[in-house]
Amino acid sequence: MWRFIDRSWVQLKIAFDVRDRLKKANKVFELPVNMEALSAEDKQRLTLCNLFANHGQSIEELGVYFEMDRSRVISLLIQEGLLEDQRRRDHGPIKGGRREYDRALARTAGSSAPTIIRGKT
Repeated sequence: MWRFIDRSWVQLKIAFDVRDRLKKANKVFELPVNMEALSAEDKQRLTLCNLFANHGQSIEELGVYFEMDRSRVISLLIQEGLLEDQRRRDHGPIKGGRREYDRALARTAGSSAPTIIRGKT
């Protein structure tokens, strides 16, 4: 019963485009002392995290500053532990194997389920 209510609530929020706010993790972020020894990518990632955690910059502002889309900024912040990961799926194999990856796993596990591989048209 609760599962039905939970799924219904999610569908209702999708229908009315209601989004949950991203939850900040209660993590203190400090820049390392030897920033000059890091690569350009690492410096950019650390600067992005510093602006978000310590200077209150929004995700949209960071996307503009660093020329990244919103999903990339959120992904970096989740990787660094500054945002809580609220995704529900564990991205494991899907029962029944709808993806090629899942069908390959089913074959290696000795499953007798039929596999259909379609070529590109």
